[in-house]
Amino acid sequence: MPETIAFSTNNRRVPLSGAVNFRDLGGYPTTDHNRVRKGLVFRSDHLSRLTINDQQLLQTLRFKTVCDLRTVLEQRLAPDLLPEDDSIQLLSLPVQVDGFDPATVMDRLRADDEAWLSVDFFIELYRRYLDDFGPVWGTVLGLVASSHNLPLVFHCTGGKDRTGICAALLLKALGVQEENILLDHDYSNDCNAERLQPIYAKFAAMGITAEKAAPYLQAPREPLVALLAHLKKTYGTIENYLLSKAGLDRTTLTALRRRLLQ
Repeated sequence: MPETIAFSTNNRRVPLSGAVNFRDLGGYPTTDHNRVRKGLVFRSDHLSRLTINDQQLLQTLRFKTVCDLRTVLEQRLAPDLLPEDDSIQLLSLPVQVDGFDPATVMDRLRADDEAWLSVDFFIELYRRYLDDFGPVWGTVLGLVASSHNLPLVFHCTGGKDRTGICAALLLKALGVQEENILLDHDYSNDCNAERLQPIYAKFAAMGITAEKAAPYLQAPREPLVALLAHLKKTYGTIENYLLSKAGLDRTTLTALRRRLLQ
């Protein structure tokens, strides 16, 4: 039976004051009895609130690359705060489908536009992220395949949807079983819990219940489960997806696995 890992979030989180969902993707076992190396690839919420101490910690950990998956407007409104010495390269890799920009969500809700607050909406959104943004996911995985870019962190705003898709594709490419991929997805709910309370309060002030807000503010499993099913049905295997949609080649996939597995 495949090994299922139940790490606590404390085993994975990097202790930053300004980012609560910054955590290591290493440690997961694979179906061929390898394990993902720790300390090389991380996922996170946005980095626009990093303190000087946070920046110094990232330098101490020798981070080399940050991949920002947020929309252009999200990045402009809340730019990442990284060390001023340019020791960490910042790459802008916007992921945005037509008609939905997280930067404008509050304005939409104030205008009583809330019909999109449903699990079904996010199931379709995840599918579009997968089908339409293969080159972005391929860029991130291609960077991870080279030691020159590591340690690397990729992030969006909450570190759960776009970041969750990127993490799932990376872990699946490495041979991590889907139950552990879903467990990793679940950890965002624990990491983001405290910071979400004021946001739930803003939603409540607009008459939006916590239950209705949950598909957007939480990290429900259903969209990711549907994405993995869509991946299998449409592309067959993760390798086929990465080769046909993400622009990777077999040499890069081999380098990725050699770099990240032990």
